[in-house]
Order: sequence, then C-alpha cells, then structure tokens
Amino acid sequence: MTLAENLRSRVSELCVDGVLSCIKESVVMGHNYPLKSISGKISPEVLRYYWALTQGVEDIANTIILSPRRMTSTIDFELVERRGVISGALDASATILTQMRTLDPTLFVVNEPRQTYESEPNHLVAWLLKEALDILLSARRLCHALNTMSWFNRKVSLLENALRNDVLRQVLLSPLGRRRPNRSTLRVAAKSRVVLYQEALSVYDLLERIETGDVGAIRQCLMTTLVADLEHWQRLELGTGLKVASAISRTIKEPVKLNFPFISGRPIANIGSYEVYWQYAIPSRPEEKLDTNERWAREIIDEIGISTSDSRADVAVTLNGTVESIFECKYSESESAPAQAVVDAASQLVRYARDLHPDSLADVEKFL
Repeated sequence: MTLAENLRSRVSELCVDGVLSCIKESVVMGHNYPLKSISGKISPEVLRYYWALTQGVEDIANTIILSPRRMTSTIDFELVERRGVISGALDASATILTQMRTLDPTLFVVNEPRQTYESEPNHLVAWLLKEALDILLSARRLCHALNTMSWFNRKVSLLENALRNDVLRQVLLSPLGRRRPNRSTLRVAAKSRVVLYQEALSVYDLLERIETGDVGAIRQCLMTTLVADLEHWQRLELGTGLKVASAISRTIKEPVKLNFPFISGRPIANIGSYEVYWQYAIPSRPEEKLDTNERWAREIIDEIGISTSDSRADVAVTLNGTVESIFECKYSESESAPAQAVVDAASQLVRYARDLHPDSLADVEKFL
C-alpha cells in the first residue's frame, strides 16, 4: 500500500470511528441508543437516514425505472362464481352453500388461477423503497438545509419516480403492502434467482443489522454514505471534530447529541453546554486592528478585486457561545509537506486567536 492509499484509508476510518466513538459514549440522537442492542428501544433514525442513502437502495430504484420487467409475477387463486364452464378447481362446500343461498343449481364456486404481481418478493422491493423515501422526507422536514442540496433532492426524486411504477403502487395498496416484510417474505425472496430480489434482500439485511446495533453494518453504511462524498481533507477535519466530541463526553460525563447531517453553520455535536463546530466562521478583525503586514496583504487582495470573507477554523469548541478551543487540520499526500504544514497551521491558529480577541493580546496569549 502506497503512502497516499494508506493516508486515505486512515482518514476514512478516522471519520467513521468518530461517529462510532460518539455512539459508544451514550450518543443521544433524539433517543438513547445502546450500541449492541435496541430491544425495547426506538430505532436509531439517524443511522436509518444513512441507510436510505446507500447505493443499494439507489440501484433498486434505478432498476425499477429502467427495467421494470425485472419484477416477476406469480400465480394466485381466487374464489369466483361461475355458471356453465368451470374454469378452475371446484370448491364443493362453497358451491353447496352458494346454491342453497341462491337456489340456482347451475352456479358453482371455483378456485380460478390468475396472474398477479402482489407477490412477497415484490412486497419486499416496494416496502424498501417506500421506507427509504419516508425516512428522507422526514429528514427534510427536520433539517430544511437539505432542501438546498441537489444530491439529496436527486435521491428523493429517484425514489418518488420508482414508486410511481404501477406494480409497486398495486402492491403498496394491498393488505400485504401495509406491513413490514416478515420471515416468510424473506425466505421466498431468498429462493428467487432474480437479481433484483437478491439485491433487495441484501439491502433489507443491512437495515436489520443497523437497527440491532451491528458495528460492522454501521461502519459499512457510513463508509459508503457519510464518508463517500467527502474529500479526504474533509474526512480528516470531520473525524477530528467527532473525536473531540467523544473526548469531551468522557471528561464531563455527558452524552453526545450528534446533529445530522453534518454541515457548517451549526454544531455537529452538543455535549451539555459544549458545542463542537466543523468549519467554524471567525470574523476578521477590523482594519485598524490589523498589523502592518496584514493590512498591506488585505490592500493587495482588494486591489486585485478579490472579496475577503470570514476565516474558517477546521474544528472549534464553544462553551455557552464562547470559543474555548480551535483545531487546525492539514492533509497532504506528500512526504515532504509535514514541516511546512505545521508552520502554516501555527500561523493560522495565531490569526484565529487574534481575530477572536482583537482588543487584548493577553487574552490571545491565554487562548493559545
């Protein structure tokens, strides 16, 4: 394994381990969530949200939209009344009762075969897509910022389009479609050789393992959803923030409350009165508080025509709204970069401290 591959793997693991370490420190995600079992507890909605974003759910939805004939029908029997030609297996007792009730000796009750898509494997597919859509719509109601994220809206639209399929609508409107798939449904799907149903079975198994607190399943889910769309430097920063939250939780003996999805502008974690931010905005000092070299640098930037914005600390910890600590992360796949990265990080930390305390160098020194 090359240095770059090793670094990428380690920062990905750091990010996932950060979430798991918070869970182990009695994470409160709306409800208490013990890691090994949730028997008698409410299911972990946050982890179900990331399950709904997995590639497996998306693959099933794409198959329904692009290749709806992958869903197979089955033969079912229904009791019908017939005169003359008997088109199915005769139900003698029902026939006698019907003839006695109607006084019509030519009326027969038969089990007539019919083709139907209301099969147990199709029920599994329909339930998975409907469950994933309900989870994402619920998340959007709770976090309005998701409405502005194109990738999220694309996922929702994909599931909505898949559920417009006539077969799935028919299944969901049936009594079968209103309940969660049981063991009988899973056994029938497991016996099917259709790839769609095998994929659905795998996705359902992942959900069940997440709901029972299986660490391997949670890691697999987060690695393909939470981590997958982040750049490696973002994984390093987010993992650092989550590890900080876990450490604070152990120190003050308070549970962590993770705020999903992780976005800038709000805490990624709350621990008692502490808040942990990822990409925390720090307003720059006014011009009269700048050093000569800083003022000249700003004048050059303004002359070029580039607008300056607030600085952003990679990770910040606040207590009752006051910044208590800042972490600066540096990611590089070059072997010659570490020394310069440390120098740059130190300079940034000093600048952040001075921006936070523009009126007192003593407070800056104390903060550092």
